Amino acid sequence: MGTAIGFIFFGVEFVFIILCLLAIVRTGFVRLESSIGLRRDGLPYGKTAPGWSLPDVEGRLRVTPAGDHWQLLIFADHSLASFPDLVAEINELFATNQELEVIVLSHDDQELCEATVRVLDLRVPLVRVNQAFYERYRVRVMPFAFILDPLGKVQWVGLANAYHLPYTWRLILAIHRESL
Repeated sequence: MGTAIGFIFFGVEFVFIILCLLAIVRTGFVRLESSIGLRRDGLPYGKTAPGWSLPDVEGRLRVTPAGDHWQLLIFADHSLASFPDLVAEINELFATNQELEVIVLSHDDQELCEATVRVLDLRVPLVRVNQAFYERYRVRVMPFAFILDPLGKVQWVGLANAYHLPYTWRLILAIHRESL
């Protein structure tokens, strides 16, 4: 009888420990996906972004820092298809801002990158990168974006959104022009 009670107590205790561990893991995931967790993503404002030089899917060399113009780097893969408003805004920013180079960075394979450009009618360069590249920029979620000044310093970082991206760009440009 005493042994049976011991096993029952052990079983209840084991279930309680498992439930506590699940609660801790759940809290951790919620915290990572919260606005507080996302603030840790990306590079800090004012930090110089890691330099790189890679070809886009058409073979044209792209470079950061740009040296003579601003850059909007958007980390996104084929899931960009889920954000048609963002694709339209990316194309619009590219077409209407000569001082801004817009580049999409994807860790998809070459074939999928080419299909993404073609199917979404993406009019900006798409550069294929690896997961280590995403990690150097501290990108966990997509679409994620950086606005870099000509020297490659981070002027803005955050989730890319079709509604705030154009306003953010205009605000940064206005502040920069005012400081000159």
